[in-house]
Amino acid sequence: MANKFKTGDVIRLKSGSHTMTIKGHAIKHTPQGNILIADRYECFWFDGVKPQQAIFREDSIKLADELT
Repeated sequence: MANKFKTGDVIRLKSGSHTMTIKGHAIKHTPQGNILIADRYECFWFDGVKPQQAIFREDSIKLADELT
């Protein structure tokens, strides 16, 4: 399955939000090593001056320049 988003894409939540930037796929850290979580993305944005970050499901975000 092709990735819908790539590192550096500017996105927002489908329900509305500030613009955010895709940092990369979310990663689960385990004793056996890191596991990529294919349908979740780590995103970052700035809340005024303070940087924020969170992980969002692929089906909850869209490119910021999409109309719908």
